[in-house]
Amino acid sequence: MEFRNILFADTLEVIGNIILFRLSNYFLRFSNEYKKIYGITEFDNNWYEYVEYGTTEPVTILLQRIGFTRENATYIREHRDKYILQESESKLLLSRDLLGCNNQNVREKANMILLNMPEMFEPEGESGGGGHKCRKLTKQTRSKQF
Repeated sequence: MEFRNILFADTLEVIGNIILFRLSNYFLRFSNEYKKIYGITEFDNNWYEYVEYGTTEPVTILLQRIGFTRENATYIREHRDKYILQESESKLLLSRDLLGCNNQNVREKANMILLNMPEMFEPEGESGGGGHKCRKLTKQTRSKQF
């Protein structure tokens, strides 16, 4: 019985990944063509981002792009005052406090990302805010990023 459950779960995961991959590619091509035809850089109803990232929230998308899972990104965004420092409108700067946060999955992923992308974190020795202010990204800010 346990083998069947594992087999069904694996099969559903593969099917889900294939379907999401195809939908994501379709919406990416559609979005790119739509932008090209109408001469725009961004539009409000971008289904590609929703299918690919499960959200259209810019901070969550940026966090996923650097390697956090959707769940990790949501946790960090929900605790943004503590963990997100923004250096400029085009880049997130993460607090080193994230490396010791209470959520084990987020902590482990943050430490892996630090090894590969140390520039995403505030300079060493500045943990605890480092004087940076957190600022919410807007649609205008977001369109400058992409």
